[in-house]
Amino acid sequence: MFKYVYSLLAVVALNASVPANVLAQDLAKKSTLVIAEHRAARLEALYSLQDKLEQQLGVQLKIVEYPAPAQDYFTKLVTELRAGNAPDVFTIPRDLQLDDLAAAGYLVDLSGAMENWDGYQHLPELIKLLSKGSFDGHNYAVPSIVAVEQLYYRHDLLEQAGISTAQPTSWDDLLNRARQIKHVTGQFPLLFPAGLTWGMGSYTEGYRYLLAGFADYQLLDQQGRYRLGEKAPLEAFKFYQTLVDEQLMPIKPLLNPEPWVIPKYEMFPKGQLMITTCGTWCRVFDWGENSRNPIANIEQAVGTWKIPSADGSDPFVLASMVYAWAVNAKSRQADLAIKLALALGDNDVAITYAQKLGNVPARLDAELHPDYASLGILAQAHKLLPRARALRTTVGSNAVMAGVARATEAVIIGREDAAGAQQLLEDYVSSVLGDEAVSRNQ
Repeated sequence: MFKYVYSLLAVVALNASVPANVLAQDLAKKSTLVIAEHRAARLEALYSLQDKLEQQLGVQLKIVEYPAPAQDYFTKLVTELRAGNAPDVFTIPRDLQLDDLAAAGYLVDLSGAMENWDGYQHLPELIKLLSKGSFDGHNYAVPSIVAVEQLYYRHDLLEQAGISTAQPTSWDDLLNRARQIKHVTGQFPLLFPAGLTWGMGSYTEGYRYLLAGFADYQLLDQQGRYRLGEKAPLEAFKFYQTLVDEQLMPIKPLLNPEPWVIPKYEMFPKGQLMITTCGTWCRVFDWGENSRNPIANIEQAVGTWKIPSADGSDPFVLASMVYAWAVNAKSRQADLAIKLALALGDNDVAITYAQKLGNVPARLDAELHPDYASLGILAQAHKLLPRARALRTTVGSNAVMAGVARATEAVIIGREDAAGAQQLLEDYVSSVLGDEAVSRNQ
């Protein structure tokens, strides 16, 4: 808020020669749009773009600072949407949260505006799909940045230990590499997030990587029901069970209130953990120069592998539409708010955010932008977008994520084997969403 006031004062200072009443009249003519943002890096990016956006749209932007943690941000956002006093424009943290918001009637349908937007043709087909509600096929969000997710590993330490850094070709190949790392170095080789306290991350940064390893598997059937009783979910739980049974993954930290802190922020930088699932943001927030335990020469020290498929077919990366811009269905200035959301999908905005957050622009034509080179190694991830995979969810995705957290918790503490965990997941989702939401076909 202080920066918003400062921005207005700066305008007054720059226009000191203009009579105060004229300037006041000019400002009074401009509509004010309220936009929500959170986290220091995101706020810094938006404030740096504020003047340009205001001039481009002829509006005043009131930036409302929301709580920083993603879950706190989303909780406050939903609370205000329900109350009818949410900002005009805001972001949806992940694509899998879009359906619940859209189905509840909180979001403006952007389909017509998106199709006429010059940026739409430059979005990969997968990102276009993720911007749509799975229940009605309408666009509800303007993609700006994307997280490209794969495996991150300590290239420097594996080379020192004489262990291959070649791309693993299958789950078995990855597990054999992990066994070799444990035998040679004595350190934990691999981390796939799991458990109750990791929350949605147990699905988004763990279990999802494994489900996507089956090229012929999708989480939803043609009727929009969750396919939880099939081979792919069972094999994914078996993978977790192997990690636990052979002590290839640190378990105790996963039972902590903030389970990501010890393995990702401490063990990985110290070389006590060699491979972890992660996304493009990790080079900035988890191990970058301003992180709690920076990794020196990170671009050489930390390498990436695509996610190996279960059967040894082509490895892949996952793409997540993160913090796409949406418009409040109750906005009193919906037309202006839509223009703002589309402007926030421009490449100069996306690159500014990408630089701060470690993600990549959603649009493929970003590579033509004069500041594209500033993305450095992130440009390699951006070029993978056209071939990335994703698993679509639908209304009720929070139940699936909560079920995965519970089921993986049962595996890592030894309460359930893989089959028991799968049954637990099915039963939980059915109890929350109803039997009709789950496909029981084996």
